Amino acid sequence: MIESTPFLEYQVPASLLELFQTQAEQKIQAEGWGKDGRPVEIKVHNFVQCWATEEAFKQILIQKKIKFRHRGLYFGDAAGAGADFTVSITRKEVSLGIRSLTADSFHKWKSVAYPEDRFQHEPEKIASYHVVCTFENHTVRFLGMMSKVELLQALQKSEVKYSPKNQEQFRVIPLEKFRLPGLYALLSKMDTI
Repeated sequence: MIESTPFLEYQVPASLLELFQTQAEQKIQAEGWGKDGRPVEIKVHNFVQCWATEEAFKQILIQKKIKFRHRGLYFGDAAGAGADFTVSITRKEVSLGIRSLTADSFHKWKSVAYPEDRFQHEPEKIASYHVVCTFENHTVRFLGMMSKVELLQALQKSEVKYSPKNQEQFRVIPLEKFRLPGLYALLSKMDTI
């Protein structure tokens, strides 16, 4: 992935990561993860990473004075969660999803995994735009974006893989398809305060 545009980055405070760790552990316990053999530590890590990257994007939107709604630290079933973010572009609301890559997905595989069940059974819940990032050493780096139309086209052609770690099937899209200049262009179109 060759980009001439500088990455958007945000450093997540350690105290906030500790809060996310505690909240994730409480969420996992409340939802009964682990009772059926699912990997609790991996799920806790996934929630912490998800919340850290959403917090980073929220702070970037605040810095740019962009109007938004954010679901926050959602507790409950997936059906009630809502979009990661909702922004408006020329007063029309659009949803944004944040896809946070693991270190392996970013460095080794250079790909973005998307849940097969969402693509097959819940396409109406797919956000209007998807922003991809990675989270390492307290730093979130935003790598690019893709529209829902582009995402659905890419998913249609993508390979289905099974993740033993997450016990789910995913479709895989090359990271290079998510463009950083597209993310900057999208941010510039969002309505401000």
